[in-house]
Amino acid sequence: MKKYLLLAAASLLMAQVASAADIKKGEDLVNKGGCIACHGAGLDKPIAPNYPKLAGQYQSYLFHALQQYQAKHQTPLYGRNNAIMSGMVAQYNTQDLQDIAAYIAS
Repeated sequence: MKKYLLLAAASLLMAQVASAADIKKGEDLVNKGGCIACHGAGLDKPIAPNYPKLAGQYQSYLFHALQQYQAKHQTPLYGRNNAIMSGMVAQYNTQDLQDIAAYIAS
């Protein structure tokens, strides 16, 4: 019974997180940010083999990855050391990153 209650609570929490993000705003931010220039049309055809495909990724993963690019102090446990992406995401606040992640995952 406890497992079912925990699952129900987790589902409600995930629904709140998903509804907190604005997919349309995320789409606008992705378009204005020029993400397709490197990640390709549909965000699934990157221009180089070492660039990730974004389409099909989970929202939580995308959000966390974007936050890591913003990390001021890169460490082996937190932060992604990529000058291009760090520069690209520097302009966005946490809500923007949530919106971007929601759009890409949609």
